[in-house]
Amino acid sequence: MKIGLIINPIAGMGGKAGLKGTDGAAVVAQAIDLGAKKESASRTEKALFPLKHLSRQFSIITCSGEMGEDTCKKLGITPKLIIEVTIGNTTRSDTIKAVHKLVESRVALILFSGGDGTACDILTALPQEIPILGIPAGVKMHSAVFGTSPSAVATLVSRIIKNGSAQFPVRSAEIMDLDEDLRRHDEIRTKLMGYATIPSDRFLMQNPKSYAITDDELSIAGISEYLVEHLDSTATYIVGPGRTTQKFLERIGVSGTLLGIDILRGEELIGRDVNHRQLEELSDDNSLYIITGIIGGQGFLFGRGNQQITPLVIRRVQKQNILVIASPEKIFSLERQRLLIDTGDKNLDSELTGYIKVRANKYQAFILKVEAA
Repeated sequence: MKIGLIINPIAGMGGKAGLKGTDGAAVVAQAIDLGAKKESASRTEKALFPLKHLSRQFSIITCSGEMGEDTCKKLGITPKLIIEVTIGNTTRSDTIKAVHKLVESRVALILFSGGDGTACDILTALPQEIPILGIPAGVKMHSAVFGTSPSAVATLVSRIIKNGSAQFPVRSAEIMDLDEDLRRHDEIRTKLMGYATIPSDRFLMQNPKSYAITDDELSIAGISEYLVEHLDSTATYIVGPGRTTQKFLERIGVSGTLLGIDILRGEELIGRDVNHRQLEELSDDNSLYIITGIIGGQGFLFGRGNQQITPLVIRRVQKQNILVIASPEKIFSLERQRLLIDTGDKNLDSELTGYIKVRANKYQAFILKVEAA
């Protein structure tokens, strides 16, 4: 079986730096200045490592250098064919060129490591009948073409390889994207870019992100009231992105950011749209809290859209000080009413599994199961 592999080396670099994305050379340079590091290769390693013992049953066709070859060689996997791409900073044209070459090579599946932007680039050159599977490594992953985690991708690909056939169950899935410029100005405008064929699995593939409708406005107002009544004036609160947390900030007269991370000391804003460095500088005491929503349709608690809250930061906050908020409508939209964790730190993901209280309005809370993605 031939499997194609494309790695976007810069995918996800803007997440911890609070840049909301990594599109464009200027944004990449800014992310590096803020201490961001390339992480898509390590995410790919986690997805490919369990496949090493199956190496006689498949071959990989990938790109030169950081777009695939380096990661394969690090794992001891020898690619069957190397597609030469630009030396240095790669671009979307390299991704599109690679897709054309993989199509010509008649691969059974194209694995790619990146986010929604990478998925859109692949879609540009992809015949719909060739399945793709995304290793989640970007800042935003609202599309339904990604596995829930690198480990989930490894499990799914292993199953396909062991089956021994290039024919496996597939379905059509949405590829979504946001307008990057509007996103950086705290405006959300998403659109359907198209459909791709993906391996069919209810539990290992993530759902597309859904956006809340106006019916849950009363629930969000109730959540805001609850939070205001329980704020400790001496405590420090890390406030995650989203419409629900934004409404809470508006309720206390704070001009926060819809898509970034803010810091409160009581009701006072002491940090707006901060990055991972600023969060990691906070003192780790019993008065440090995280207030976070969940991603509708997907159920991600950490690891999607809030990568600024790194494993180091999460560990400084006691588990009982993680305040999760979501309207009943959003909770009921979740597959199996579960929450997912994908921090990139397996030990932390394991520590956070179990059950957690989710505040749904002023007087109601749900207890939801938390699982590692």
